[in-house]
Amino acid sequence: MVYHRVVSTKLTEEEHSRLLDVCNTVGCTPSYLIKEAIMKMITPHQKTIQKEASLLQMLSKELNPKPLQGRREFPSLGFAQFLGT
Repeated sequence: MVYHRVVSTKLTEEEHSRLLDVCNTVGCTPSYLIKEAIMKMITPHQKTIQKEASLLQMLSKELNPKPLQGRREFPSLGFAQFLGT
C-alpha cells in the first residue's frame, strides 16, 4: 500500500504566484515541480542529498530574485547556500 505525505511550502502569495508562473511556462503542476525538485536531490539508493545545480539555480532565480540578506526564510544559512540562493 502506498501512503502519500503532504509537504508544506510556506510560500508567500507573491512566491506562490511566481511558482505558478514557472509551472505554466514549463507546462507542469506545482505539485509535480516540487516533487521532482525534491526527488532529484535525494539519491534513490543512498537516501542522501545531492545538489542538482541546474534545476536549483533555475528555481532559485525564478522564485527568489531578491538577495537573502535581511530575509529569514531558510532555517539556516547552510541550507540557503545548498539551494544556491
